[in-house]
Amino acid sequence: MPSSVWFETLSGDERALLAASDPLPKTAEIAIVGAGMIGLATAYYLVERGVAGVCVIDRASAIAEASGANAGGLWFGQQSPDLGPLAPLARVSSRLYDELAATPGFDFGLRRTGLLELVYTDARMAEAGQLAATVQQAGFRAERIASEELHRLEPALGPGPVGALYCPDEGQLHPGKLGVSFVRALKGHGLRFCFGTEVSGLANGRVETTAGTVGAGSVVIASGAWTPLVTRVLGWTPPIQPRRGQLLATLPQPPLLHHTVLGQRYYYWQLATGHLAGGGTLEDVGFTRGVEERDLAGIRAEMNAVIPAAGALPTALAWSGFRPYCADLKPVIGRVPGQERMYVAAGHFKKGIMLAPVTGQILADLVVAGGTDLPIAALDPGRF
Repeated sequence: MPSSVWFETLSGDERALLAASDPLPKTAEIAIVGAGMIGLATAYYLVERGVAGVCVIDRASAIAEASGANAGGLWFGQQSPDLGPLAPLARVSSRLYDELAATPGFDFGLRRTGLLELVYTDARMAEAGQLAATVQQAGFRAERIASEELHRLEPALGPGPVGALYCPDEGQLHPGKLGVSFVRALKGHGLRFCFGTEVSGLANGRVETTAGTVGAGSVVIASGAWTPLVTRVLGWTPPIQPRRGQLLATLPQPPLLHHTVLGQRYYYWQLATGHLAGGGTLEDVGFTRGVEERDLAGIRAEMNAVIPAAGALPTALAWSGFRPYCADLKPVIGRVPGQERMYVAAGHFKKGIMLAPVTGQILADLVVAGGTDLPIAALDPGRF
């Protein structure tokens, strides 16, 4: 498991639940390759439709990669100018998160704290007005606010910003607790989690692993940045690559930051536990793990300028994860080209946590009904 702030703020029992493994079955109605948030959401919506015999296979454990190392941000509005064909899916995903938060047994710290994208020049303030209109057209609330209102909303902010783009409905959640909620609910329905199990081969009706072979009616591949490494045995390698992101957190503090704040380079937010966190580098370094002191220093320099009180707070931990970057900046969701009863969902880049529920619902639609009413034509894996 990554040493992110999310795992540090789980109980020992919760961490153990995320790693608890079952024996690999000989057969499964549906085999899901990947126990990240998209794989878990897919399993959840399949089980919700009454599907039995689901098996989730992962070479590590639940949410052990990007899903447990991200910022936990539900920034639908702020990111909507880049959503394009994903905007309708983002609206559905936002609603599904509210439904999950109201579901008994799901406790993942969903908070609609809002987001402030700081603006530092008058020219950029003019652009922020246009950006707010674009966000509104995508179906989310946004407005441009001046410096006085900005500092009323966030008194801890330092001098410099002349205003902000304010998206009041943006949310934060605890990815670790969301993963725990999914796993607990799924284990309660008899779903099998087969961890420490690497997939070595795929074919229609069969998944070969280091622990044996599973005969599967359908296969769903949700392996994030590792997806091309899984699918290459099929002769199909979508242009998905890892992009490392680094983040850090301080020790818990009294309430200091009330919204998610986007500076000129990085995001900052405060967990319900009091940890002040920030970062979000974007690096093309392959699967090189770890953090770099130079990058962490850059995050701290901006954090201390944006939130001057943070300057006295030492960094308690730092971590990184691998975003699945797709060449055309759209995820790959649908049937694997040339395969029957085999589906893929990967390449969400910075929007995996945002779109996990709707992606899971789409995959459940495809597996159970053979199609979906949600608009996914632009995401067809066959485009590669």
